[in-house]
Amino acid sequence: MLAETQALVHVGIWEWTLVDDKLYWSDELFQILGLAPGAVPPSFEQLLAHVHPDDLTTVKSYLSRARRDRAPTTAEYRVVRPGGEIRTVQARVRTIVDAAGTPLGLIGADQDITETKELAARLVFSDRMVAVGTLAGGVAHEINTPLATISTHLQLRADSDDDADDGTRAAREAVERIRTIVRGLSAFSRADDDVRTAIDLNRVLELALAMTSHEIRHRARLVKQLGAPPPVHANEARLGHVLINLLVNAAEAIPEGNADAHTIQVTTRADAAGWASFEIRDSGAGIARPHQARIFDPFFTTKPTGQGTGLGLSICHGIVRSLGGDITFRSDPGAGSTFIISLPPSADAPRTRKRSEEHQPVTRRRGSVLIVDDEVLFATSLRRVLGGDHDVTVVHNGRDALERFRAGARYDAIVCDLMMPEMTGAELHETLSALAPDQANQMIFLTGGAFSPASQRFLERITNLCFEKPCDVDELLSAVRRRVDARTP
Repeated sequence: MLAETQALVHVGIWEWTLVDDKLYWSDELFQILGLAPGAVPPSFEQLLAHVHPDDLTTVKSYLSRARRDRAPTTAEYRVVRPGGEIRTVQARVRTIVDAAGTPLGLIGADQDITETKELAARLVFSDRMVAVGTLAGGVAHEINTPLATISTHLQLRADSDDDADDGTRAAREAVERIRTIVRGLSAFSRADDDVRTAIDLNRVLELALAMTSHEIRHRARLVKQLGAPPPVHANEARLGHVLINLLVNAAEAIPEGNADAHTIQVTTRADAAGWASFEIRDSGAGIARPHQARIFDPFFTTKPTGQGTGLGLSICHGIVRSLGGDITFRSDPGAGSTFIISLPPSADAPRTRKRSEEHQPVTRRRGSVLIVDDEVLFATSLRRVLGGDHDVTVVHNGRDALERFRAGARYDAIVCDLMMPEMTGAELHETLSALAPDQANQMIFLTGGAFSPASQRFLERITNLCFEKPCDVDELLSAVRRRVDARTP
């Protein structure tokens, strides 16, 4: 029962006996560090090897105090698992003494509090956004009254003089710019309201661009290629926050002072499946390959301490997924990044293309697709479905798939069962995140609906799509097509 309780609350126990200088770790402590129980001999050196570099001083000081003082000691620090995942630990330790007060050893408890901290941070972020929204709504209201007066007088002057001077025209343009910004403040101040309606993506984008123009203009030239995406069923404020976050990130990836040498390109369109697609491409520094598998992880940031919470992209991912959409990216270090959001059309919006038109081989290339599923009959039928458009390979367990990747095989899309014997889809994804991050990003999961708590946490953490069997074939085909098209040179 003790082991089950430790696993339930994510608490690992350790004990150090001074008489024989022996250190004991419970199985749960191994798992907190991302290790199989008994994988390494327990030692303080092994523990320090898994501590986040920025927290090493904290942990060393904590251990020194624990050995020196007899009072209970606490500390909070981060550990880095072998696959690169960062977890936060709350540590407690106290000294064990005999009847005479002689120290016999130390006993400690390390609790994984990652989810608790994430929830607390999200609640703080939510409260902050509500406060900002209230302030923004009030500011917008107060600006609109005098702005309406100015606008009216300028209009009257223009109407009375057909040859309005350049000053009047410039003033009217400035008023229109302010009006657009105020409209954005009003629209984006309702983040706490999850009312969803049919939204024009281009309109929300224009408002987001008005709100971020100051960030962009000093770093890059803005290039707009706005097509005709279908309306999407969304909350305007939350969708606006996603676009603002991505635009600011794109700007911050480019140094100030050489705007003519850089571009930020925004594109909207209806994709091959009839979904609304928004793409933002920057010519900035790009994302380092070791970081690419983790950019949507909560609290992961490459910014200096105090300059980023690591929640921006994680929250964007959550918002897009809550809308039934998909967010993906491509990045070449030194050559910029591209983020793509795909959202299903509103139920009232007609699809732009029929399925028979979506599968014309003359307009799209064949992709290479790997199917990983232990259900042979299902995998075979899935091969037939996908084989008309793509070159399909099938394996029936995660280990066989991993061997292919280790041998150098790469695919445009990987359709993988989540729950399989020997190696689950989640375990394959974690391994690929270290071995081939670009391939981990190309995975699409399938599930029969039986979620373990670990699987549920995994799906909430990743950006990859997951379909429940039996899935909508058209939606799966569209998802695979988007993965293939995203890798088109």
